[in-house]
Amino acid sequence: MRLVLSRAIACALWLALGLPAPAHHSGAAEFDSNKKIDLTGVVTKVEWTNPHAHFYMDVKDPGGNVANWNLELASPNVLIRNGWKRNSIKPGDTVGVTGAQAKDSSNYASAGVITFPDGHKLTFLSADEPAK
Repeated sequence: MRLVLSRAIACALWLALGLPAPAHHSGAAEFDSNKKIDLTGVVTKVEWTNPHAHFYMDVKDPGGNVANWNLELASPNVLIRNGWKRNSIKPGDTVGVTGAQAKDSSNYASAGVITFPDGHKLTFLSADEPAK
């Protein structure tokens, strides 16, 4: 019985070591720093998850068509260390975003600066929260 269990454990370890591990990517691998975006829209969803937080926003083009954009942020840990709160950006907020679009030209981008109508800004490095 011990021999069967030992072989089963050894086989499981061997298989586990042969599987690829998920890897973190650099921003340059996914986003094109030459494809700058300037968007204004309404936040529809916020995902406060690792390895990167994301928020989604509806953006109207000049023709009135609405496109939903996926905007990537830093990890929640980095955002919190730089002054963000979990509700610094929330569904229903109208915001302007500057950043870098994905290399595949999809509605996916890395958010650099998020600006609110009252002028306060959020970036990876700081959260200029509005005065209360």
